[in-house]
Parts: sequence; C-alpha cells; structure tokens
Amino acid sequence: MKTSRLIILFIFITLTILLLKKEESFQNNFALLTLPIKQSYLELSNSIQGAIDKYLNQAESIEILKDENLLLRKYLYQQKINLIELKQLNQYNEKKFNNFNNILRVQTISYKKLNDFSQIYLTKGEELGEDKIYGLIQKNVVAGIALKSDGPLKGILLSNPICQFSTFIGDKKTPGIAKGINAQSIEVNFIPKWSNIKVGDKVMTSGLDNIFLPEIPVGIVSNILTRSTYKTAIVKTYADVLHPSFFYLVKEVLHQPEDLNTSRMKLENNSSKEIE
Repeated sequence: MKTSRLIILFIFITLTILLLKKEESFQNNFALLTLPIKQSYLELSNSIQGAIDKYLNQAESIEILKDENLLLRKYLYQQKINLIELKQLNQYNEKKFNNFNNILRVQTISYKKLNDFSQIYLTKGEELGEDKIYGLIQKNVVAGIALKSDGPLKGILLSNPICQFSTFIGDKKTPGIAKGINAQSIEVNFIPKWSNIKVGDKVMTSGLDNIFLPEIPVGIVSNILTRSTYKTAIVKTYADVLHPSFFYLVKEVLHQPEDLNTSRMKLENNSSKEIE
C-alpha cells in the first residue's frame, strides 16, 4: 500500500515537473514571438507620447510667442506712428516753420468729394478768420491753398485749377501766377513774354499775394509755352498731393490781402510797362 502511494506521488511529481517545463518553454516561446510586437507597440507609444508632449510644448510656446508678437507689434506700430510724425515734422528741414508764430499745423479730415482728390477738409478751422486765403505747405514745399468761408476749413491742392498764387521763376525772379493742372504739374501764367526763363528753372513763392511766405519751393520748369502776350511755364511740382496728411498753414497776413485777380492785374500791368 505504501509502495503504491509512493509510486503515485512520484508519477504526480514527475508530471508536474514536465508540465511546468512545457509551460516555461511555452512562455519563453510566446515571449520571443510577441517581443517584436511589444517593441513596435512601445516605440509607437513612445512616439505618440513624444508627439503629444511636443505638440503641447509647441502649443504653449506658440501662445507665448503670440503674446510676445502682439506686444512687439504694438511697439512696432507705435514706433511707426512716431516715425511718421517725426518725418512730417522734421524731414526737409521742416523745423524752420516751427519758429514762426503765424504757422499752424493742420491735418486732413477727409476728401470733400469721393471722386475728387484735389479738395479736402482740414482741422483747426475754428482758429482762423473767415473769408481768407491761406497757404498750405507740405513738408517744406507748396501743396495748395486753404479757404475759410462758411463751413469747415477747405484745402484746395495744387492739382485743382482753383488753386492759384503768385510765384517767382529762376534766379532773376521772373513773376507769374501759378494755377493747378494735375497731381504732378501746375502752370505759371502771365510771365512777361520778353523774360528769359528756361527749362530747369526753380519756381518759388513770391510772397507778394500774402498767401505764402516768400521763397517756399514749388517745383521745376519742365516746359515753356509762348502765348500771344505772355509766356506759360509748365512746372513739375515737388508736393505729393495724392497723399495729404499734415500741412503747415500760413495764417498770419502782414497787411490786408489782395485777391488773385488783383495780383494778376498788377503782374500784367508791370509786364506791359516793362515791355513798353
């Protein structure tokens, strides 16, 4: 009886050992078979996690950079505004106009008409007297005239035929009356026929009409036409009237202003006397 029990126990232990060995072999084989799958899964998992971390870090960095970019843009825009204002105030030696008490800095409000870029409304009209003609200076060159009557202050730029003022041409200061043509040119009429003006002569304000200070640059003579009793000079202007923004307005009149017709008649009379 004891012998049979020992035999059964021996057989059980032997079977257990064999089964365990088979199980271990199976597990080893299974592990070897699934190892590439596990490795691929691990690499994929790490890649996904890395991508997620990278995205989250990038998103956070992007938000930070966006905030910094907006802040820098604000600084940039402010600097641009400062540069524009400085350019308007200082370019071409504009500072010289700040020394005159009769100079008023004005700004364009809007065009008078949407289809007309030669007439604008200007600020600070309430500081000016009624029914007067004022000179408009852009940077340090003539840009047009301003009229103050009923309503807001109106600017008439060089591109408008209504814009008229007295000028001198060349070193000999030959007189003439300027009149607007277009955005690039004006014509100076009533130039004495005997005068020796030429292409390339510089045109300046005379100051005799009490609209502008004397010797404000207007442009350069590009062509000369001979009329029946006088000459006309076509002048390429310096001002950029297609981009009106800020102007200096000549507001002080030294004595009672004459209208343009009176100035024109004086020039014509002087020309006739000199011809005689």
